Amino acid sequence: MLLKEEKLKLRGFLKDDLFSGDITSSITPEVRAVATIKCNENCVLAGIEEISFLFSSSGLKVKALAGNGSSIGKGKSVMKISGSNRKILSAERVALNVLGKMSGVATISRQAAKIAEGKSGKRNKTKIFLTRKTTPGFSIFEKKACIDGGVSPHRKNLSDGLLLKENHLVFFGSIENAVKAARKKYKGRKIEIEAETEKEAVEAGEAGAGIILLDNFSFKSAKNAIKKIKKINKRIVVELSGGIGLKNLKQHVNLGADRISMGQLTKEARIIDFSLDIRKAR
Repeated sequence: MLLKEEKLKLRGFLKDDLFSGDITSSITPEVRAVATIKCNENCVLAGIEEISFLFSSSGLKVKALAGNGSSIGKGKSVMKISGSNRKILSAERVALNVLGKMSGVATISRQAAKIAEGKSGKRNKTKIFLTRKTTPGFSIFEKKACIDGGVSPHRKNLSDGLLLKENHLVFFGSIENAVKAARKKYKGRKIEIEAETEKEAVEAGEAGAGIILLDNFSFKSAKNAIKKIKKINKRIVVELSGGIGLKNLKQHVNLGADRISMGQLTKEARIIDFSLDIRKAR
């Protein structure tokens, strides 16, 4: 079920595109029509709930032919829409854009999840996360799409978790001071510290950080840092991030971290090609 915030954003997408009105559809003879949305390439589907709302909120009837998270083959139909041809045409491009972008994120996320699982198909302890390098205004939908692909969003928003990065730590004088300040203000919440060197990683572990993010570490340095952190406290969650893509993901998974966060899941996600075919209803 869509959240109120999601519905407001989707209505806003339609409003932005319509602006003062669809002048082309306004001169098109209005008749009852039936439309089918087809996928033109293999993908993992995401966005069905969103486009169902876009069409139904315009007074159209929709029938989903496939569900979010499904592996879809080229040429498969994923939705049927019926009602006013003018309304279908007015909502078409926004719906296809949402569907294509969300399915693109889901598809690359599924690829990452499968790499993490390995050949045996059994997921190891390393979990894949989507970073906050998302599209402003569309972030909530990209995060939903990554879940359909089999990975998790790192943080829903800035209030969802404490992550003290390099640009925060510079104002505290030391990692220990930063952890103390966070613990004082937010008792009981897990504190995550970004480390750029093995020394900083150890300092974060000794200061009591619950999660330590190793940013742009080499394979050798990451392996050493993980070993040192776990020696301090096995329960500390170790996360790898920075420069991690599908090509080198397996090597990072083999290092034994608890989590890997990837900006590539949005930055390099392709917009999947969908098309809508419309005809007069019989």
